[in-house]
Amino acid sequence: MGSNTPKASKASKASKAPTIPDVMASPKIIFYKRPLFYFLVIAPVAGLFLVIQFAPPISTPSVARPSAPPIVPPIVPPLTPPATIPPISKTTPEQTPTPPPITNTANLYQRNRPSVFPGAKVGFPKVKEWVQGGPITGYEAGKTYFIELFSTTCSHCQEASPLVVEMARVYQPLGVQFVAISKEDAAPLNTWLALPETKEHVNYPVASDPALTADRMFQYGTFKNSTPRVFLVKDGIVQWFGHPSEADKPLAELAAGTWDPRKIQDEFVLTSQVEQAKDQITAAVTACEKTGDWQPTFDLIDSIVQKIPERTAAFLTQRFTVMIGIGNMPDAGYALGKKLVAEYPTDIATLRSLARTTLNSPFVQKRDLDFAMETALAADVLGNNEDARAAEVVAFAYFSKGDREHAIENQERAIRLQTDPAMLKQYHTSLEKYKTAEPGPIPYQPPHKPPTAPPTAPPTPSTPPAGTAPPATVTVPPVGPHS
Repeated sequence: MGSNTPKASKASKASKAPTIPDVMASPKIIFYKRPLFYFLVIAPVAGLFLVIQFAPPISTPSVARPSAPPIVPPIVPPLTPPATIPPISKTTPEQTPTPPPITNTANLYQRNRPSVFPGAKVGFPKVKEWVQGGPITGYEAGKTYFIELFSTTCSHCQEASPLVVEMARVYQPLGVQFVAISKEDAAPLNTWLALPETKEHVNYPVASDPALTADRMFQYGTFKNSTPRVFLVKDGIVQWFGHPSEADKPLAELAAGTWDPRKIQDEFVLTSQVEQAKDQITAAVTACEKTGDWQPTFDLIDSIVQKIPERTAAFLTQRFTVMIGIGNMPDAGYALGKKLVAEYPTDIATLRSLARTTLNSPFVQKRDLDFAMETALAADVLGNNEDARAAEVVAFAYFSKGDREHAIENQERAIRLQTDPAMLKQYHTSLEKYKTAEPGPIPYQPPHKPPTAPPTAPPTPSTPPAGTAPPATVTVPPVGPHS
């Protein structure tokens, strides 16, 4: 028993669990108490912290940005075509739909301001030769200049000549300078000036201008080129322009010192814009006649109506003219005409124009004489039976419907009411026709292209049907109160 006791005590010591002090006293643990331990552990961590804190940021191409970049939204083209066709841009003609003759944006009307109008400055044209009087190279301060653009072969100029001669007789002593400029060469002008009647009355300067410097100076800037035409200029400022038959009133006020061109400026600017629009419609009609597609003409007219709403009725009347005439769309055309009558019942010019177009256009295959008569009578009522043009259209309507007696009666009334010499001449011609020719509508005349040789006149009748003669080319009716 005694020999077993020590062994038990040794086994007891071997199986006893080590205490915390025993562990901390171990050589391995004692190492962690040394300063070297803290250096080896803390130094790498501190170094990594310093690197992260003070190192420059890493830049990549994908995140680099210039200083103060502009904010521009990205333009991403659609992957598929749009569901609807966008409207035609006014600056991209390549987007023009087919067919392209008129509907491209270049042919749609743009309301441009003319460069020549009452109140605008103009120079004096440098003509080629002064065949009588002159030379005149500029405007004398304070003097009014009556500048007539004419031609010796122009029948309208010959008709207006007595008016110009009379105004020269009255206003030259008051200081007005009369000047006549022709695009003809000097030879025909000298021949004209040598005529006794010309030599007696034309006592003011006459110039030859074959280079058209006067037309370029005056006419082109108004979007119209016609003869005879008068331009009244004072101190280099346009005061008025128009037909010689209308020049007396502004000339008298200029001589009296009471004329103010600013009062008529807006009216004349609008008239010039209308003239430009009419020219574009005429060109469009000519082009569409070749293709048979009239939509481009209608698109142009719609564009003009949008840009010149003041003359909506007049331009829609031109659309009516195309539809019942050369476009051969009578049902839609007369529907438009009746709509215009309903929308503009007090517009005497529109009513006259609708009636006259129906009666007078040679290209109308289906001529609605009842519509023309009703519209003409409505215009006559608006004019209190005292409007010469309305009375003349009523006479035309009666003659077209076969009623000679009422045609003569109303034409004689129109003659009594009319005061314009040129119109009176036409009225008398029509009256003679109503008395002698067989009553009835103007016959249909198929549209034709300009002939290559001069056309031969028909054997009968010797004079054209009542009203104005059929035009040789397609034209559109006038726009404005003189319809």
